[in-house]
Amino acid sequence: MAVSANKNDYMNKQIPDNTDTGLYLKYGRRPAGSNDKVQAVLWPVWIHKVLYPEVQQPKMNLYQKVVMRLIRAKTHDAEDIAQLTGMHINLVKLIQAELYSRGWINALATTLTEDGVNVINEADQQSELLASGYLFQDAYTGRLWPRIEKRLNILEPVDPTTVHPEFRQDRKTGRTFKPFKPSATLRRSSQPDARAASKAWQDYRSDYRYARQLYSSCQIPEQISLSGIRIQDVQPELAWIVVWITPGNADNLWSIKDPFNIRDEAWWLTNNLSQLLESDHNLLKRLGQLIDQPEPENQTVSEWLNSLQQQAQIQVMLECPWANNEPDIAAAISILLTRKKTISDGQKYQNDLEAAITESQKLLEVLMQWLIKTYPANTGSIPKSGKTDSKLHKQLLLALGLPAMTEDVADTLSRQSLQGVIRSLSMPTSSLKALFFAAALGSVGNPEHPLKSLDAQQLQLERLLKLADLRNQASHGNSRFTGKQYQEITEAHALEQIAYALSFTEHFKEWIHG
Repeated sequence: MAVSANKNDYMNKQIPDNTDTGLYLKYGRRPAGSNDKVQAVLWPVWIHKVLYPEVQQPKMNLYQKVVMRLIRAKTHDAEDIAQLTGMHINLVKLIQAELYSRGWINALATTLTEDGVNVINEADQQSELLASGYLFQDAYTGRLWPRIEKRLNILEPVDPTTVHPEFRQDRKTGRTFKPFKPSATLRRSSQPDARAASKAWQDYRSDYRYARQLYSSCQIPEQISLSGIRIQDVQPELAWIVVWITPGNADNLWSIKDPFNIRDEAWWLTNNLSQLLESDHNLLKRLGQLIDQPEPENQTVSEWLNSLQQQAQIQVMLECPWANNEPDIAAAISILLTRKKTISDGQKYQNDLEAAITESQKLLEVLMQWLIKTYPANTGSIPKSGKTDSKLHKQLLLALGLPAMTEDVADTLSRQSLQGVIRSLSMPTSSLKALFFAAALGSVGNPEHPLKSLDAQQLQLERLLKLADLRNQASHGNSRFTGKQYQEITEAHALEQIAYALSFTEHFKEWIHG
């Protein structure tokens, strides 16, 4: 990746905290939720203008391009071309026939047509076609954001002269919103080096691949395809990007939403928030109100944040005290309880509903991992099978004599690879269906195994299998091209799966609590 490697020596110098360019940007949509649960913050960034070669779909492949260039150089005999390129003469003749059928060479394959000249010239010049875009450098940390944009989506304030601007949220209704503008001291910009730009671009591509697995193409912005970046030698400009913050979960008190709507959260900003709160107590108070925990006057920021984390854990323990012995299960329950609350409070975007499906399955996966490790299976008693034998697998599952293992459930689970199930016994990182199969095998020789006591009415394993299928649907692109019927995940579906996962897990509380 071609990036200017010059670095200014004033990277760590600071600029006055009242710097205001009046340039405000907004890319993503506001997350759902009431005004007291969603806070807009203006996050300062340095904007670097960049040039990059756009990746375009070539009109011809490499072999066609080589043959056309040789014909243009007056080498048109098929045998001569074969000797020069190492291609088989029959392949050369086939390529010449293709070029003639497209109207790029004449019938004798001796000269290029006018269209052929145009297309080969276009191919030669394609790598020189540059597009312009923008990289964003965090004005607090100096690190590049893993995002690139073709344009600056400028947001005009209602009153350009005010220090704390207000913006129109809806032109039809005239409703406005007023983001919080932090006063923390900013870093001066620096010219990004090649390694930083490459890392930002790789992270952007990685996030986009992840988003394509979870959402349809109409739910995420268009990806920018490029093969390199060149920073222009111009002074970067300071701007403020609208970032939305909502209440978080057990792992983080707040959730900083991706301002570009590619991922659910702006993971690259999460670790910066506590640093920002240390230097801006007004923002701290505002976000404290967001989670109904105003900052106490007699605590430092670090002490307050630690106390809030402890309170979140205590809340989970009050609702599910039996989970106290297994922190991983408790953390998964906490995340799911938080998701349930945010959806009930109105945060109902499709990615939030799909996240509820994913988090519901994750809780059950953690529970299965606990079962596998707590009640280990005797792998020596498992029949060896080199290929998937559904009939044998079904017989094996029914032979376990588990009260909840119905014929239909065993039939569905029997399609799992037994080798994959056995691997899950030592490394339980497989799918939910394979993990349950593996956990069931642990009932052999373990008379206290929970699955020996819990019946079909309690566990309702058909719903567990349905949840696994919904998770698979939520993790892949869905369109008419797949030929599969897509079940829309509604608020009711999401809350139903959350309730099932929590109820399913609670049936194991006697064994988890010990």
